[in-house]
Amino acid sequence: MEGATAQRAVARIRDRGIVVDAACVVAIVVVAWPVSTVRPRVDSEGGWLAMLAYAAQHGLRFGDQIAWSYGPLGFLTGGPFLYYPGVFALSWLFAVAIQLLLAAALLGALRRSLPLPLAAAVTALVLSLTVEPAFALGVVASVLLLRAAPARPQWIGTAHAIGLGALAGVLLLGKLNQGIELLLLSGIALGGSAAARRRDALAFASALLATVIVCWFATGQTLADAWPYVRNGIETILGYTGAMSASDPAYRWTYLAALALMALTLALAIDGGRTLAPRPRRALLLLCLVHIAFAFKEGFVRQDAGHLLVFFGELLVLVAVLPVRRPRVPALLAAVAATTVAYAVVAGGHAFLHTVDPHANASAIADQAQLVASAPRRTRLTAQVQAQVAATYRIDPALLDAVGRRTVMLWPFSFGEIAYAYGLHVRPLPTLEPYAAYTPALDRLGGELLTSARAPARVLRVTPKAGPFSPQPSLPAPPPMSFACCMTGRRSSSLVSSGRSGSIRERPRPRRCCAQPQTAWSAPIRSHPMSATSAPTAPP
Repeated sequence: MEGATAQRAVARIRDRGIVVDAACVVAIVVVAWPVSTVRPRVDSEGGWLAMLAYAAQHGLRFGDQIAWSYGPLGFLTGGPFLYYPGVFALSWLFAVAIQLLLAAALLGALRRSLPLPLAAAVTALVLSLTVEPAFALGVVASVLLLRAAPARPQWIGTAHAIGLGALAGVLLLGKLNQGIELLLLSGIALGGSAAARRRDALAFASALLATVIVCWFATGQTLADAWPYVRNGIETILGYTGAMSASDPAYRWTYLAALALMALTLALAIDGGRTLAPRPRRALLLLCLVHIAFAFKEGFVRQDAGHLLVFFGELLVLVAVLPVRRPRVPALLAAVAATTVAYAVVAGGHAFLHTVDPHANASAIADQAQLVASAPRRTRLTAQVQAQVAATYRIDPALLDAVGRRTVMLWPFSFGEIAYAYGLHVRPLPTLEPYAAYTPALDRLGGELLTSARAPARVLRVTPKAGPFSPQPSLPAPPPMSFACCMTGRRSSSLVSSGRSGSIRERPRPRRCCAQPQTAWSAPIRSHPMSATSAPTAPP
């Protein structure tokens, strides 16, 4: 009797602990909600987000119609914005699920070395500053796989591997470079795990393959698009470094800060690895080295505020999930504090305080939840955004009549917000924007489209006053690019980039190859001169 009573008491305490942990996780997600607004951006910098939503809504094919590092699930990793109700609801619910899982994983990891209140506070801080939470969850899951005790129940290890495999599959179709990195990290973790490696590896591979296949065909892709998606995505990833590399003297100090923080992170990994068996210990150090290398490339190839925040945010996640011995808890907290300070300096005081403001974050998630549940509210916000697009671009009705339901390419930005607001039938450049044709192979894709039977019937051309490539004049424009237009039995115009300044012009090719482009209508707008250009007719 006494034994049974003791068991019931232990069970009640355990159940109470689970309830407390679950309440903490929900509270952390609410106060650290990272999506400040779901209102679509109306500017050239937000057009690519709109195009990801457009591609998901209309089933555009990645690999054939779009060649980018983002894939058919890019609308999930790009963030929830209210362009199309179904796409928005799915991406917002995905963000909620990721935040819940990430909060639970980080809280569980930190509670092994910190008391619950402090662990919850650190978890909330890390979540607030995580720029790419889906990928961060993959990193955390990989490290926890190495930290797992060999004696844990078999079903927990299998579920862990299945979840990690499914997430890797989503990221492979969301943002290819993140999916590839997570595959590497997962492979290191599975190979170094002290648990049943073969069983977990099989569960991981099965979940990965199933997720990729189901999501690939569910988003309207075909089997023929699979290899072009991988090939063009890798071409984009490799070409990005050479085409978009830039440094900003204002952030020169971040090199020293990054080196110091990376060294501290590796020191914590080496020290914390002493709590693990030899194989997981070596795997943990290798995982940290690989992840830090990828994070450094992400933050410093194009050294601007946005990419630096990604770097410091990823480093903060890695520090938080590492195994830490009790005597090294002050070093852990010091690393978290130092990384947070670096993040705050890059972001700026006002932006940082707004990011970690629990009241603002709680208000944002509450408002967005109501928006997801209320169709009338979504309709009103959609009408407001469409009115804002119309007021910003002021496209003459004659231009819209010239386009009609014909296929149209928006030039030189993707301008997804225009496609969304006016219901255009967009046939985008494969790289979405000309500056993203980082390599000759990507450049040729644009030329092949413009000279094929799939060429858009109209080109809606926008010439921003500040230059078409970057709203930040301090950053250089990408290298010049051109589109070949000659083809057999068809004429086309050639859109080319002229010099480093990034000015766009339409250049007629010799008559034997291409016809003179015809301007159907043109009308100035408040901020962008815009014209609709018809595709030339075939030669007689």
